[in-house]
Amino acid sequence: MTPFRLLPAALAAGAVAFMALAPVRHRAFLETDPSNPVARIRLDSRSLLGLRRPAWGTRVDGAATWGDSRSGFFLHAAAPAQAVIRAWPRFRQSLSIPAATSGSTTLLDEGDREAFRDWFVALLEQQVEAPSPAWEPAQRDCAGLLRFAFREALAAHTAGWRARVAFTDGAPGQDPSPAFAAAWRQGFPTPEGLRPFAKGAFLRQLSCVPLGRDLALAKPGDLLFFARGGAHAQPDHAMAFVRPDVDGLPMLLYHTGPEGSGASRQSGEIRRVRLDDLMHHPDPDFRPLPENPAFLGLFRWRVLAEAASEPLPPRS
Repeated sequence: MTPFRLLPAALAAGAVAFMALAPVRHRAFLETDPSNPVARIRLDSRSLLGLRRPAWGTRVDGAATWGDSRSGFFLHAAAPAQAVIRAWPRFRQSLSIPAATSGSTTLLDEGDREAFRDWFVALLEQQVEAPSPAWEPAQRDCAGLLRFAFREALAAHTAGWRARVAFTDGAPGQDPSPAFAAAWRQGFPTPEGLRPFAKGAFLRQLSCVPLGRDLALAKPGDLLFFARGGAHAQPDHAMAFVRPDVDGLPMLLYHTGPEGSGASRQSGEIRRVRLDDLMHHPDPDFRPLPENPAFLGLFRWRVLAEAASEPLPPRS
């Protein structure tokens, strides 16, 4: 038999094998956990032989998600949503996404909010003089600085705490009450649950509320986020507003993060900068201007917003 006569049979066999192994049967599930503010859409995809295979051409319409068909699509909903999951070849399934509803009866107290803000800013500013021994060296980057100051601002600021953190300044104000932001004392929300560690993107997405790009709304303790994409995408970079300078002009503080690699790797440093000077930063990606696509906007910690004091309340 000539090779040309064998070709149709080979093509047919290949087509059968392809259909037997390709992900063609799908079912979507919404997974929630009362202890985790992030829900996951999981896609169970199988071939005709029943083998689990990652779905092809998957997307989720109707809800803001991140992730993929292999690990799942993660989301958190501030309002009820109807998500539509699509995948090759013609899969389409709708899922009702419930809004986060608060089970907490604790209301934010303005005094607690201001106490937290005062301590958060004071802790940031003291790191300029010398990093606290309680701030782990491995966590010393822009997001690590925010996590450290956030966590310690909620602590009981006793003599023992002062010794541990090496906080030598006078108290900037009263302590937040023990009931304030109780859920946040367990950690920051992440797709894996509440964790002491959360990367910058999760701090921005899950621990903060966006305020837009009007910097006139900024208060001490508010944050700016930047994200550079493109071929050399980098993690979120964050800066925090602190107390104004002696002229009353807005000031920001941030950690540069580690610089370099190998033997030349440097641990980075904390820098203080005027907002006006930041507008003319040598790297245009770090200028908080509306026309800068890398500038993600002004954000405020959820515990400082006019909302419930839980990270994101558990779903019912």
